[in-house]
Amino acid sequence: MSKKIINAHTHVFTSQFVPPFLAKTIVPWPLYFLIHTQWIVGLAKRYYRYKHGLKFPNKSTTDKGWDALYKRRRKKRTHTRLYYNIKSRVYLYIPYRLIIFWLSLVATIYAVEWLAGIIGLNPDTSKIIKDVKDELAKYHLYFELNEWIKLLWVTTVVIFINWSRRAIWFVIKSLFPFFNKIASSKGMELLERYLLMGRFALYGSQKDVAQRALHQLPPGSEMIILPMDMEYMGAGKTKLRRDLLKSKDEKLKDGWDHSDFGDTYKYQMRELWEFVKTRRESGSAEQYHPFLFVDPRRVEKEGTAFFDYELVNNRMKLKPCFVKTYIEEREFSGFKIYPALGYYVFDEHLLPIWRYASENNIPIMTHCVIGVIYYRGRKQKSWNYHPVFKQHYRDKRSHLAEPMLLPQTKNVDMQFNFTHPMNYLCVYEEGLLKEVLKGAKKDATRELFGYKDDATPLAYNLNNLKICLAHYGGEEAWTKFLESDRDVYSRSIIKKPDEGIIFMKNSEGKFSESKINSLWHDTDWYAIITSMLMQYENMYADLSYIISKPSIYPLLNLTLQKGKDYEEQYKNYEAEPSPNKKASHLKGRNRLRSHILYGTDFYVVRNHNSDKDLFVETKAAISEESFDLIARENTFNYLSRN
Repeated sequence: MSKKIINAHTHVFTSQFVPPFLAKTIVPWPLYFLIHTQWIVGLAKRYYRYKHGLKFPNKSTTDKGWDALYKRRRKKRTHTRLYYNIKSRVYLYIPYRLIIFWLSLVATIYAVEWLAGIIGLNPDTSKIIKDVKDELAKYHLYFELNEWIKLLWVTTVVIFINWSRRAIWFVIKSLFPFFNKIASSKGMELLERYLLMGRFALYGSQKDVAQRALHQLPPGSEMIILPMDMEYMGAGKTKLRRDLLKSKDEKLKDGWDHSDFGDTYKYQMRELWEFVKTRRESGSAEQYHPFLFVDPRRVEKEGTAFFDYELVNNRMKLKPCFVKTYIEEREFSGFKIYPALGYYVFDEHLLPIWRYASENNIPIMTHCVIGVIYYRGRKQKSWNYHPVFKQHYRDKRSHLAEPMLLPQTKNVDMQFNFTHPMNYLCVYEEGLLKEVLKGAKKDATRELFGYKDDATPLAYNLNNLKICLAHYGGEEAWTKFLESDRDVYSRSIIKKPDEGIIFMKNSEGKFSESKINSLWHDTDWYAIITSMLMQYENMYADLSYIISKPSIYPLLNLTLQKGKDYEEQYKNYEAEPSPNKKASHLKGRNRLRSHILYGTDFYVVRNHNSDKDLFVETKAAISEESFDLIARENTFNYLSRN
C-alpha cells in the first residue's frame, strides 16, 4: 500500500500567540511601540473582511445580523457593478481615475508633511512640496484641514486605493532616507507576516487554519503541525484574549485544566491537542502530526513541572510532567525548536530532552534559515564567543586556543550564530558533545551522559538523534553555492559527490579548529547541510518555504539524483524492517536523497504561493519517483519511532 503524502512543515498558530512588539530592533525606538501586533493584525483583519465581502461571518450571528450581513454584501456587489459600469465607459472612467489620482496626491502631501514635522525636510524638497500645494490651491484642489481629518484622509486612501499605498510609500522612502530602515527587507518581511496573520485571523482557531492547509492536498494526506513559543524572545509578553478567558468555565467542564490557561503557550498546546484528538477519534484518513515546542528558558523556569525523569535500567522514564503529558499520553509526534529566538541546540537544558528523544526515536524539527523571527532582547556578553568552537592566535612562543569570536552585534545578524547548521556537530560528534558537557553547570547533566574526562568515552551519546533542519538553509544558501567558485570546501559537493565536506578532519586526518572557523564564516549552508545529510544517519532537511522559489529546482533535481551502487544499497534498504535503520544501508548521495522532506511552510509562504500551487509546482519540477520519495517515503521514516 502506497504511503500517504505528508506535508512536513506547517504552522497554524494565530496572532493570539505572537508577542506585541515584533517590530522591535527593525523599527527604531520608540516607534516600535506604536506597531503593536494585535493592533496591526486587527487592521489587517478588517481590511481582509472588507476586501472579501465578509466571507467569514460569526456563526452565532442572529437573524437580524444575517439581514445586516446580506445588505452589506449586496451593497458591496452594487459597488462592484458600479465600478465595472464606470470602467466600461471612457467618458466616466477618465474622470474617475483623475479623482482617484487627486485624492492620492493630496494624501501623499499630508503624509509627507506629517512625517517632516517629526524628522525635518531638506529645503529643496520643502520647496517642491510648497509649489505643488500652491498650484493645487489655485484650482481649489488643496485644503488646509484639521490634523485628524488629514489623518482620516490618508488612512482612507491607503486602505481603499491599492496603488496609492505603493506610491505613498515610494515617495516617503525617496524623501526620507531614515525610513529606508523601516522599509528594509526584514521590515517588509515583517509587514507581510502581519498581513498574513491578519488574513488567517479571519479563522477563529488553529483548527480552522489547519483544515485549510490540509484540504489543499489530495484526499488522505497528512501534515506536521509546528507550534511556536515566543514568550522569551524579548518582544513583549503575550496575553490571552478576553474572549478566551471568558470561555474558561465552559472549557473546564469539557475536560480542560486550570493550567491550560496559565499562559498563551499552554493554551496553544491544549487547543492544538483538542482538534487533533477529535480527528483521531473520528477515524479520519486525513491526520495531523503535532509537535511540542520546547524552549530551554521555559525548561529552566518551570523545572520538573515541564520535564522530569528517572533512570530505570539505564533508560529514561518520564515522571508526571508537561512533556510526558503531550509526548506519551497525548502522543504528539515530535519536538520543535527555534534557535533564532536566542539559544543553541546544545543548550544544557535541552540535552536531557535530547537523550529522551534519542532513546525513543522521537523526531526534532529545528529552524535553519535567516528569517524575520529572531531574538529581540539585549545581547548577552557570552554571545560574543561560540560556546564550543575555538580559534587559534599566535603569541611569541606558541599557538593558543580561545573561543571562536562571533562579531555580530545586531539582533538580525546574531541569529546567524544560533541557527548555523554546524552547531549540530556539537550534538552528533562525541568529541564536541564532551566540550558541551564539560561546560555544563549541573553535575546531573554530565552524569546523564556519563562524562568523566576527555579521554573516556561517553556512556551515552547522541549520534542517532533524529533532527530535521527546516528550510535547508534557505534559498540564499542555494544561490551562494551555485555562485561560489572559490570556496574549496563548497567545491567538495561537486568533486566528491558521495562524500562532501569532511568536518572533523583536515587533509592530514586531524581535527582542525581553523577548518571549523573557515567553514563557519565562509562556506554556504547548502554545502554544509548536504554534507551532513550524507554523513549522519538520522539528519534530515525539509524544503519548506524555499520550494516557492523557482530558482532552486534545477539544483534540487541534482540533489535528488542517485549515487553509485544505488541498486545494491536499495535492496538492503528495502529489506530493513525498521524505518529508523533504513538509511544505515545507504551511503553518499543515496542517503542524501533519502533525507530530504517535502514541506511548504504554510501559512508563512502564502504571500508567494498557495499550498496547492506548491504541490503542483513541485510535482511538475521533479520526477514522480522523487516526489513520492520526499513527500511519502522519507517523511514516513522521519516520523516513525520503530
